[in-house]
Amino acid sequence: MKYIIHACLQRMWYVRNYLIPSMEEQGIDNIKIECDLLKVGCLESCMEIFKSLRDDGSAWHLQDDVIICRDFKRLTEQYADGIVCGFCYEKDYVDNVGYVDPSSMWWSFPCIHIPNKYARECADWYYSSVKYNRQYSKWVTAKKFDDAVFTEFMKIFYPDVKVLNLVPNLVDHVDYLIGGTTINQIRREAQTRAAYFNDLDLVHDLETKLNKE
Repeated sequence: MKYIIHACLQRMWYVRNYLIPSMEEQGIDNIKIECDLLKVGCLESCMEIFKSLRDDGSAWHLQDDVIICRDFKRLTEQYADGIVCGFCYEKDYVDNVGYVDPSSMWWSFPCIHIPNKYARECADWYYSSVKYNRQYSKWVTAKKFDDAVFTEFMKIFYPDVKVLNLVPNLVDHVDYLIGGTTINQIRREAQTRAAYFNDLDLVHDLETKLNKE
């Protein structure tokens, strides 16, 4: 199983000191860091990564601001096929454990398994039809997110492909701890993504550790 961490320079300290060690502790060794050295943003760097993937195989894609559950290796290794969402905070989706209609699914890029075929085709579509086409210019400007582009791609070209939504979440989003965004700056336990993450003691330990440092 291959794991790709989409990282930016500002968060490499967290990836190297916390995220990767926690993965290695579980015996995960096939980890690749894709760093956004050019600072072109999550959308462009994600599409570049997608474009570089080989045609066959698949990978779990992780953001650089997550903490993994204790069973992460075992759970992720169960899924080598199809699109599998390991992170969600929308209640309607969380309640629908199992295969979810992609026309309404929010593709959770903090933790998602994607066959390379879809990723590569999405990148080709983005560079050939979206980025340089006036029809999409305002849409892309308004939604500069990899998940928005991938969602649109799947709706257009693979409307019958369903996503497997896993519950509880395999990761928690700890962006509020390590900087880079204002989302979750004020933590509301009943409303945040952590509501669907079982290993909250790991999050609390990380909060304590980072506050001390």
